[in-house]
Amino acid sequence: MCRLFAQHASPEHDHTEPLCEAPNALREQSLRHPHGWGIGWYDADGVQVRRGVMPAHADEAFCDAAREARSRIVLAHVRDASVGAVIEENTHPFVYGRWLFAHNGTVARFRQQDRVRARLEAEIHPVFRAAMAGETDSERCFFLFLTRLTGRLPAGCQADVERVRRALAEAVAIVSRIADGRSRPTGDRSSLNLLVTNGSLIAVCRHGRPLYIAAPGPGGSELAVASEPIGGRDWADAPAGPPAPRRIERTRGGAAERRREARGPARATARAPPGAPAPRAAPPCRRRPAGAPAARRRRG
Repeated sequence: MCRLFAQHASPEHDHTEPLCEAPNALREQSLRHPHGWGIGWYDADGVQVRRGVMPAHADEAFCDAAREARSRIVLAHVRDASVGAVIEENTHPFVYGRWLFAHNGTVARFRQQDRVRARLEAEIHPVFRAAMAGETDSERCFFLFLTRLTGRLPAGCQADVERVRRALAEAVAIVSRIADGRSRPTGDRSSLNLLVTNGSLIAVCRHGRPLYIAAPGPGGSELAVASEPIGGRDWADAPAGPPAPRRIERTRGGAAERRREARGPARATARAPPGAPAPRAAPPCRRRPAGAPAARRRRG
């Protein structure tokens, strides 16, 4: 499989500690997940992505990128190739516009059965299908998520945590319906730990694999998400499956938590960073028409 990591912290926070130096840092995890790496972050010019196809533990460019990534939100990934060749086009994080995406897991029967791949691609908007550059199930999960998200966004409206959460849950439900069916044994089902950010929020969905969340820690770190605990922080299991997803919003008094009923097989958690605009209800405007989405893909 793969290993993923994301952290929300102050822009001055040094991300080399969890990525390169801490016990079980992501670089160390690449000893078991050696098929490339990627780090994404945001600066004044927008999205920045660095990728490599060497193992992160053997590539000094990985730590160079970690030192360069001074941003409130940083997303990183090391790959264990289960679908697709070890090439940059198959290396996470995937990027479209301001969206960064990483996946830990596998879509069941994607590699063995052409019909699974074909049915999954049929659920993706044609514009997003045209933007796919690699062979992986992960990239298709990303563009399926964007398809569901843009279908929920009226023209001129921003993505808030609730729409992102629902789009993730819908993407997981569609993949599960296509690849798993109702009669598959549990051990043969898709695993879909999905991590997405647009620089204003982080959303994560746990489905079929371990996933951990660390609460605010020292050095300006507000929140971290990882496939394995890293360093000495207090990590807790991320919630998986029903009941309701958790939504966290910033208020003047801190973080306010609200729970809502949800449907679907996965639990998605979305968080808006401090300083980001508060999530707002959808305005009463018309949905985006069936034409091309406005976002443009930026290659790292």
